[in-house]
Amino acid sequence: MPAPALRRVRAGLAAVALGALVAGIAAPPASALGTEPDNRYSSKQPYIAPTTDDIAAYQPAPAGYRPLATESVARHGSRGLSGYKYDALLRRMAETAQAEGGFRSPEIGAALLANIDALTAANVENGYGMLTGQGAAQHQGIGARAYQRNAGLFAAAAAHKDRIVAETSGEARATESGENFLRGFTAAASGSRTPSADVPLESRPDLLYFHKVENPDGTEKAVGSPERIRAQAYEDYIAAQTGDGGTISAAMDYIESLPASVSSAEDVLSGIFTPAFIAAIGTDAAHRWYNTANGTKGGPRACAPGADPVVDPDACGDPKKSIKTPVDAAMTLYNLYIIAADMEAENVPPHAFDFSPYFAGHEADAQWFATLLDAEDFYEKGPSLAGHDDTYRVAQPLLDDFFSVIDARAAGGDVAATFRFAHAETIMPFAALLHLPGSTVQAPDVPAPASPADVYGTATNPWRGSLVSPMAANVQWDAVQRRGVDPSTKKPWTPLVRMLVDEREVPFRDGCTPVAPGSHWVKLTELKRCLSGIPTPESPLLDGPGRR
Repeated sequence: MPAPALRRVRAGLAAVALGALVAGIAAPPASALGTEPDNRYSSKQPYIAPTTDDIAAYQPAPAGYRPLATESVARHGSRGLSGYKYDALLRRMAETAQAEGGFRSPEIGAALLANIDALTAANVENGYGMLTGQGAAQHQGIGARAYQRNAGLFAAAAAHKDRIVAETSGEARATESGENFLRGFTAAASGSRTPSADVPLESRPDLLYFHKVENPDGTEKAVGSPERIRAQAYEDYIAAQTGDGGTISAAMDYIESLPASVSSAEDVLSGIFTPAFIAAIGTDAAHRWYNTANGTKGGPRACAPGADPVVDPDACGDPKKSIKTPVDAAMTLYNLYIIAADMEAENVPPHAFDFSPYFAGHEADAQWFATLLDAEDFYEKGPSLAGHDDTYRVAQPLLDDFFSVIDARAAGGDVAATFRFAHAETIMPFAALLHLPGSTVQAPDVPAPASPADVYGTATNPWRGSLVSPMAANVQWDAVQRRGVDPSTKKPWTPLVRMLVDEREVPFRDGCTPVAPGSHWVKLTELKRCLSGIPTPESPLLDGPGRR
């Protein structure tokens, strides 16, 4: 649990942002990172809230249609380090450098050690892997805007005693995100008629933690269940593809061996360590570091100083993690640099830290390191290899649930809103399944890549972690319906749906025909056809002829 002082800092940051939103004015930015994703941060990019212009650009529903339902899935908000890993490894390496005179100066060494220790202390106080102050503020803002965008829906829902449903993967940071979303929703709705958002978050690892057989609480998906079969198939595919002889393994080996990896590592490390020390990394046991208490392979368990492993098991490291090359060392430092962007509220005395000087003037190197992280996520969680859908087919049940929620509501159900909270491992495959912006291009399926054209690369592929799955990334669907019977189908009017990605309205994928040219609204039957291959005789156009 966070200490009282840090809880006050986190609450203060979230309250300032939330208060501004509820007052109807733009919240002060939680970060000075600008209004566009910064490709240096990969998927650790802090969430960028929509501008007033983004919100003003939302298209109204066609005449005669009324709000029916809204639903979403979101990644957890900004968090700290997921475990005692990068900070532990870099400290073991820094201790060796200090003992051997491997820093460019004693002052540089002392500063690096102090920054590592401060970052570790901040994570111990906040809890490894837990939501930070930024993360709380991000989801409170998203929740507030979800209410404001659909205030009419919620007023009508309150009159009919309809409900709000909230679901979580079961992981603590996802649950925290949902709690803060609902807190923001409630504050924005204060004084208005709306269904109660004081609802428990239902744990749905089957739907929101579909990538692993083991659930966040340590249980496993039921033997023989569809969700276990899917998770096992995904895990088996990734194990085969990333193991010896796997195409993804070959692609990653090729990308990581490119000259930019070595040169970027040397560029960054040379500002901290001596050339002799950099050259020694990985050459013998004394210059290979493992995530153990003494840095040796098979050494005693490493836990963050001051942490209680019973309360925070993530504060103890995985001993298999290591630094064996200069690229490993630079990537370890880079991972501390990018997580710092998500810990602004925690970056305060007595544990203030600053990793930005190590990358000052090395922005291109940071972007290359982001490319290395992006490549791994792209191959294992995103569009991946041409001709394969194994990495994103696993998200199909989530898409089915999006459809089911609207079907149930249109059939007279009492759930007006469904809000889901999960992870990058949920959002990335879902984005690929939906062909969302940035998730439309696969990489060549080349078992033995021989050129950059054979693998993922930023020159030929738009996929970026900072775009596809920043912290608090979200996909929201709003559904509307017209009363009465459609004379062309002799059935109730089919609901229409529009989509927001990170609260910006975007069209559905190519091949999904909107109800009119230029519209972002699409019939539910058309979405089922173009996204899931379910045929329909109904015209996608309003008042249009049926399909032939």
